[in-house]
Amino acid sequence: MKLRLVKLEPKYRPQLEEMLAEWTNEQDAPYSIRKNDYRDFDHYLANLEVKEATEHLVPDSTYFCLDEEQNVFVGAVNIRHRLNEGLLRTGGHIGDGVRPSWRGQGVATRMIALALVKCKQLGIDRVLMVCNKDNPASARSIQKNGGVLENEIEADGVVQQRYWINLQTHYDFFQNRDCEYFPCHPGADPETFSCLFCYCPLYCLGDRCGGNFTYTDSGVKDCTHCLRPHRRENYGSICNSMSAVLELAKKKREKS
Repeated sequence: MKLRLVKLEPKYRPQLEEMLAEWTNEQDAPYSIRKNDYRDFDHYLANLEVKEATEHLVPDSTYFCLDEEQNVFVGAVNIRHRLNEGLLRTGGHIGDGVRPSWRGQGVATRMIALALVKCKQLGIDRVLMVCNKDNPASARSIQKNGGVLENEIEADGVVQQRYWINLQTHYDFFQNRDCEYFPCHPGADPETFSCLFCYCPLYCLGDRCGGNFTYTDSGVKDCTHCLRPHRRENYGSICNSMSAVLELAKKKREKS
């Protein structure tokens, strides 16, 4: 799975129609991609985004999440460029949704990470995301991207959780674009590639590292195609695995 956010254009019409035809429960889809009939493509494309603010709407950007390996849309995100009173209460900066057949595979977590890069480019330093309390999967995808729960509110009889993600002090992401090797893994997206773990701290765990590795004919572990330590959303799991690294180091000291 190789995900990238793209703006809708005519060449992606088949991917759009295939995804939305599967998305029979419209309430699960971001409002921005279901507010108009996708079968009238020209009208749909022309009215997909809000260009100018109105009394109730703010300018926004809608991106579709493309899996480049299978050439299909797997979800979508809508980014509001600023918050009005309603969005500050229950809407937030980002609305996202994953198509039904792709749920449970980590798409939402990855898609939010990509959306946060877009937010940073828009100059948004603190990102608000809101989800229903009875949707723990959505909450986890927000938390994995640094979301901190501020409070819970009730809106229209539904308890909603409000999370803030601070992009100014986001310690789980760093880039060194001046490095001659950046990005140092083939096929990596330079917009989302994190250099925080330049050398993977879990390499010593061998086949227990959880990454996408192979072994060469000579028995050397090859991590060329592994991006696990270079994705923002994996920061927490990398840190949680350090206890295994410390335990391994302890055993080696005891043997020496």
